[in-house]
Amino acid sequence: MRRYLSWLMALSAALTIGMSVLVVAPVSAGAPERDRQLRARITALLPDDYRARLAALDARLDVSEGDPRDIAEAVIDPDDYECGTTELTTWLEASVADWTPEDFENVLVVILLNLVFYDALLFPEPAAGRYFGADGEYTGKLQRSFGNLQRFWDIDGRDIEMVPAHGGTLRDVPRMTRVLQFVLELPEAEAAEAAAALAAIVDQPKYDYGNHPIFTFNAFAFTADGQEFPGAGIPTDKIIMGDGMLDGFRAIGLSDVAPNAILGHEYGHHIQFERDLFASPLPGPEATRRTELMADAFSTYWASHKRGENLRWNRVRKTLQTFYNIGDCAFDDVGHHGTPNQRLRAADWGHDIAVRSWPPTRVLPSLTFARLFERKLPALVAPDAG
Repeated sequence: MRRYLSWLMALSAALTIGMSVLVVAPVSAGAPERDRQLRARITALLPDDYRARLAALDARLDVSEGDPRDIAEAVIDPDDYECGTTELTTWLEASVADWTPEDFENVLVVILLNLVFYDALLFPEPAAGRYFGADGEYTGKLQRSFGNLQRFWDIDGRDIEMVPAHGGTLRDVPRMTRVLQFVLELPEAEAAEAAAALAAIVDQPKYDYGNHPIFTFNAFAFTADGQEFPGAGIPTDKIIMGDGMLDGFRAIGLSDVAPNAILGHEYGHHIQFERDLFASPLPGPEATRRTELMADAFSTYWASHKRGENLRWNRVRKTLQTFYNIGDCAFDDVGHHGTPNQRLRAADWGHDIAVRSWPPTRVLPSLTFARLFERKLPALVAPDAG
């Protein structure tokens, strides 16, 4: 699994959760005292090694955010690069600006367990019932683009599923019970009690009853590699689209192109899976940055190509802004995806290759495109400060 943004993990690291409190009291009607009691009850129900269990499952699923110990040398010098906040991250930060420390503690309990994405990954809804966006507003757009991607690229994408992640599922106690039983091996009664407590926490207006974008501010590609998970079977290859990410781009005026751009990026990761393009001699942060920028370029090549989305310049420009907005400044993090400027340059390069190709209807083989990208990469990531 390749996570799209590490913003939520940075938030988790920046704040402290009182997860060691094991006092259990009857749940009262008042908040925030009620929420404190609910959190305490959840903590009491979780196994002492729950974080280790989640880490072990993530390792099997290849969902690790990266261990700082894997960084042998921080070769990226932040002083060499222009980097700052983007409109998207500013919007997300504003959406939680009036929260109290108590509110953040509630949210971090939910985020650390990551149940919405485990549910989407391991127990997706039947294809016929899937919808994208909290109200299904992106369903037709994404389904059409997904079909186009499968026809456009030279990998067999018929085994890839596109799956939504809805924050509202946090209030679905039976579904969350099933996930807790699977990921933490809790007895059914204890899993159900913990799921009910989580549902009660998120079922508040400040969290939009589970639909606040912070719970699903992510999109990622996953490949199962044929592994079987008792109780969940063999997960299919997937692209998971979180409602929160889609909400964010709508808020900053990019909803007409951003869902497709993100989908194209995640499909680019599936090309990398199929073509063995993840291997790299680059160190931690630079290796991740390379694969993410390549996926950006795969996306805009498809979006701009006559046989792809065939976007006109006004929408291409908004697509480039989509990738600019998901850049990050986590230079020494294994999950570093590239600065806003680098992501903009990689996306612009992919667009340029599409519009300059001749004949205009020819689609480059994915490995040919990847080789062109590798040659361009040093220029895309060159220092730009000053």
